[in-house]
Parts: sequence; C-alpha cells; structure tokens
Amino acid sequence: MTTETMTPVTIVGAGPVGLMLANLLSAYNIPVVVIEKNATTVQAPRAVSIDDESLRALQIAGLADPLKAKCAMDYGSVYLGPGRRPFARVSPTSAEYGHPRRSAFAQPELEALLADGLKRFARAEVRFEQEVVGLTQNDNHVTLEVKRSDGSTYMHTSRYVAACDGGRSPLRHMINVGMQGYTYEKKWLIIDLKGTRDNFRETRVYCDPRRPGINLPGPNRTRRFEFMLLEGETDEQVTHPDFISKLLRDHGPDEGIEIVRKQVYTFHARMATDWKKGNVFLLGDAAHLTPPFAGQGLNSGLRDAANLSWKLAAVLNGQMAPAVLESYQQERPEHAWQLIEMAVKLGRVMMPETMFKAHLLEAGFRALQLIPPAHEYITQMRYKPKPRFSKGFFVRDGADLKKTRVGRMLPQPWVETEHDRKTHRLDDILGHGFTLIALTETPETAFEGLPPLPFEEKLGLKRVCIAPRYYNAFPAAPSAATTVRDVYGDFEKHTNAHDVWLLVRPDRYVMACIPRQSPQAAVAELTRLLES
Repeated sequence: MTTETMTPVTIVGAGPVGLMLANLLSAYNIPVVVIEKNATTVQAPRAVSIDDESLRALQIAGLADPLKAKCAMDYGSVYLGPGRRPFARVSPTSAEYGHPRRSAFAQPELEALLADGLKRFARAEVRFEQEVVGLTQNDNHVTLEVKRSDGSTYMHTSRYVAACDGGRSPLRHMINVGMQGYTYEKKWLIIDLKGTRDNFRETRVYCDPRRPGINLPGPNRTRRFEFMLLEGETDEQVTHPDFISKLLRDHGPDEGIEIVRKQVYTFHARMATDWKKGNVFLLGDAAHLTPPFAGQGLNSGLRDAANLSWKLAAVLNGQMAPAVLESYQQERPEHAWQLIEMAVKLGRVMMPETMFKAHLLEAGFRALQLIPPAHEYITQMRYKPKPRFSKGFFVRDGADLKKTRVGRMLPQPWVETEHDRKTHRLDDILGHGFTLIALTETPETAFEGLPPLPFEEKLGLKRVCIAPRYYNAFPAAPSAATTVRDVYGDFEKHTNAHDVWLLVRPDRYVMACIPRQSPQAAVAELTRLLES
C-alpha cells in the first residue's frame, strides 16, 4: 500500500457537482484530485433543467457559453387540467442574474464539458475507476483509502475532502452523518426519448388525478416524460413496451420513437443533518435530495460548489482563516431547504387527489389571471426563493431581511467597457476575486471618503465603477478603478446603490454595504471578520 503527497482538496465523485467544484477551485488556482468509482462520466440522461444561478456559476468557471450552445434556452411551463386545457403558464422574461431563468440541457453533455474543462488546468487530475473504501481524519487532514479497479489500494491524504458522491453517499456514512426528511409514497416512471415529433418547446404539466405527469422538451429533439404510478401498478408493468406505447400515444405524437431510458424512481425530500464534519464537506445529493417537480436538484448542488469553492481557495491561499469554512454550513442549508419546499408545493399542484380538487385548482388559477400582481407572481416565477442568506459570512446593515442588499446575489447586467465600447456581462469584468463596486455618475471621484481598507491588498480587491445608463462611463480624469456603464439600467434598478459601496464576494453575493456618509463602522466590522 502506497501513500501520496498531501493534496489541497480531494473531490469524491465526478458527477456535475464534483466536476463543477473542481473547475471552480482550479479557476481559483487550487490543485485538485477527483476520485470517481465509475469508468467515465455519466452516459445516460438524468438531470434536464438548469437555471440562471447555475449558469452564472458556470460563467465564473468559464464554461457557461459552451454549455448554452448545447441547451434549449429559455423555456417555461404550461399547466393542464384533466381536460387538457391550459389553466396556468410560467414564462419568466427577466434575466436579473445574466441568464434565462430556466433552460433544458443534457447531463451527459454537461459532465463531458466539465471534465474536458479540467484539461485547461495543469494541477487538476481526475482518477476514474477508483473507489474510496475508508476515511479517517484529524484536525489537519483527511486520509482516504482508495481501491483501484485491479483491487490494489493506496492511501491518499488531503487537507480537505468534498463528498460529491450522490444520494447514497458512502462518505456521508463514513463520517456518521444522517439524513432527515421524508420519501414520497408514490413512484414515478421516467421515459427519455430521442427524435421527438413534438415541436412544442414548453413543459406540459398534467394536473390530472387519473395520471399526473410531466412532458419536458430537451435540446436536439430529445424529450422526457414523467408519470406517477397508480395504486397497484408494478415496476415491471409500467416499463413494459405496450404500457409505455399507450402512455406516449395518450400524450402526443411520440409513440414508436427511440426510447433512450425507462426507469422507475422514488422521490425524496431529505437533507443531511450536518454539511461539514471536520475537514469533510457534503455537496449535492450527498447533502440534500429534492423532488424533481421544480427541477432544482442539480441546481442546488451547483450552488453548493459555487459557495464552498472560493472559501476553500481563500483559506488555502492564505487570504482567510479556516473559520470562513463554517459559513458553508450556515448559508447553504436554509436556501436549499426553501427550494425543496417549493418543489413539494409544486408537486401538490401537479398531483390533485380527486377530480373535484383538480377542477377547484384549475378554477383558482384562472381566477388569479384577473389579478395582475398574482398573475405575474406565477408567470414570472416569483414564487422561486431568491438567492439570499439570513446568516453567514457577511456584515449586516440593519435593514429588514426582505429589503437588505447584504447576503443577496448581485444582479448581473450588461455593461459597456471604457476601452472598447463593447458590451459584456458584469461578471466577466469582476473576475475571480472580491470586488468593491461604486454606482456613480462621476467615476473619477467614486471612492472619495472611503477609509483605508486593511484587507484590500491581501484579498486582491478589485475596484469597479458602474455609471448609470444615462451617464458616461468614461471619466474626465484618470481613475484607478475599472469603469463600465450600465447599458440598460438594470443594475441601478435592482440595487439602488448610490448611497453605498458594495463589497461583493467571488460567488457574487453582497458581503457588505459600506455607507458613503459614515463608512467607519462597516469597515471596522469587515476588518474584524476578514482577519479573524
């Protein structure tokens, strides 16, 4: 048995969450090793929906545009009653975070893209056909016993380990962390098709107690159906070709086309009791299991990777103390559980128990169309919990949780740059580190009155001025900050930050609002937090 030199971060599991974490850490210049028991990335369809927050995380890793080229971008949902008449539509038009709210993708293509993306980094390594069979840890490192495909084993030591090894997570069991929540009684049949004849590119949701189901379009003429099993139906019965043919015949023109996968699933709404134990972190399905009704399972895992990656990098690069890592457990579970609850509520809409409840549901949603604010709440997908934290690694500004800008994800508008007069998404200007942003009409004086920031050099803090839409972004005098113009006024609209400087974390969450009139207290609190 051999032992290796210690690795800064080892990721167990080369699924989308593990590979995403590896790409982000590599972008932050942290060496990583990924260990995966399977021979390749996944080849069969699995997750099919990706949201704006996940695309933004991929943008940080430099992979958003390549994935978007493979997606069916920007689609919504139509809810149908028992008579197959539409009674509600979800069709969001805003792109506050720089990308469409909902798009369709193929998980095999995402995983292949992420795996290929690691080839950009000399210090990133993926080891397929290797399985972690043992784990011990102390205050300083984690030791993994790894078994190769030939049966031989070796000891692998890492400063930190990320368990991205799925819902059954062997590593979660090795560190004795349990799950809480519940499992749905009803099973669902998943059917993935290739070469659909159906040109409709919105999701159809069948709110029919006789057979609840979902019909999801995908890229490249793929399509997924999900149907709830009824009382007494068996796995063997519902996966029989004759049974599937009848289902497809009853729900569109796709009877007889190629079936890529048919699988019966049980859905869960569960969460790990701890997301961090010692130097081991749980991410993705290892930390939370989400019903598929909102398409948020994979997206929540990618959020985990975006949250943890910069914190690990800051510690390993000597910019912050290890205490920052505790904020992963503080920040992520609350938002992840909110999305699980949203999925559960959508599931109740999809699965009315009786025809009476189905017709009552339909009538209620039709009535909401007469009330514009309620109608927009549904159509614009405002029921989805906002990406924001009530506790964690930031400095509170005293404002109400629903009104504060602190702990929220920063909007990502289109901005015009000073040197080439071209438009870019804001994150492409911000880079990979911390940013101090000033919304200002006079960029040359944007940071006047700001006290010295003791942490500025250590963090490599970048200063960015954003000029409002109707002002020049190009200062009359030289400025030490990068200057851009808010092309469509979206940044000003969503932040209204003329009275503060915004300190933004690498994951694009606002860490602090520093008041321009009296900045001393906020700077002192930031200094304490960043240097503790």
